[in-house]
Amino acid sequence: MPPKSDWDTAVKPHVKPSGGKQAGFQSIQGVQKRGAKSYVDMRERQVLRQVSTRLFFGAQRRAKEKGKDKPVEVQMMYAKGNVFIGTNLDVTAESVSKILASRKMTRSTLVDDKFFKSAKSHGGRITARHGKKLGSRMFDDDKQKKWNKGPVVDLASRKRATNILNLVRDIEPEFLDPSDKKSVQTAFSGPGSVYILHSGGKQNGRHVEEKFMDILGHANHTDKTYVGGKMRPCLTCSGRMTHTESQGHDVDFSQNPGKIWKQRYDNQPADVRAETAKLAKNKRTFISKGGSGYGSESDSDGE
Repeated sequence: MPPKSDWDTAVKPHVKPSGGKQAGFQSIQGVQKRGAKSYVDMRERQVLRQVSTRLFFGAQRRAKEKGKDKPVEVQMMYAKGNVFIGTNLDVTAESVSKILASRKMTRSTLVDDKFFKSAKSHGGRITARHGKKLGSRMFDDDKQKKWNKGPVVDLASRKRATNILNLVRDIEPEFLDPSDKKSVQTAFSGPGSVYILHSGGKQNGRHVEEKFMDILGHANHTDKTYVGGKMRPCLTCSGRMTHTESQGHDVDFSQNPGKIWKQRYDNQPADVRAETAKLAKNKRTFISKGGSGYGSESDSDGE
């Protein structure tokens, strides 16, 4: 049980409510809208974002068809040559597992336009764009090879991104309980696997990046790790990842966090809360063109 929270003194003076009961808090410094950006030399996070966004909407559709709880987030991590996929609910994790169990369903979810309603919303537009990119980079060998011959400054990043895509395409995922230290250490014994976080309901509602950082700690993995997904990390998760970096881990994640949630802050240990409170004091709240539910877009159709 974490010590009593210091929200009222450490965070509350720097934030304000952003809307309804579940809308979180935003910086009193204001909200900054992030436009499209270049993903040059950040291809790992780019493809994690693309795959996560398509998986999110695929899981959302399955939830509607099956009468299950809707997904809230799908985020991904790439560490030691393995792909980790996290969700806020185990029922969403189970939907993602069904999607990735066959190449046909994987391709349909990640690529096919007909799999999604042709909405004029940001979600409809961005999923269609992601589908075109993933179609060429995951399921067209010639186009994938061409993409891997990009600028030298971007070459290593593109190769790692391609490995992420190929693993998602080719490897049947396994469930991994992020609280099971022994299982996590076994997962880090070698590269080439895809893991979907599933805790038997024990961690439902917990933000994904917190689970990812638990995994890095259990595995004592300090080499370069990439974290990205459908949405930018909330400020609380940014605080946790910043703290993990201070413990000697090398974590690549967005430095432009979203809102902060009091309950998530209250549940953090005191040393992690200290990092989160620093961000609350010094960072604005960032949102993307499509709103708080999305990460920053790419500045080029060619990406």
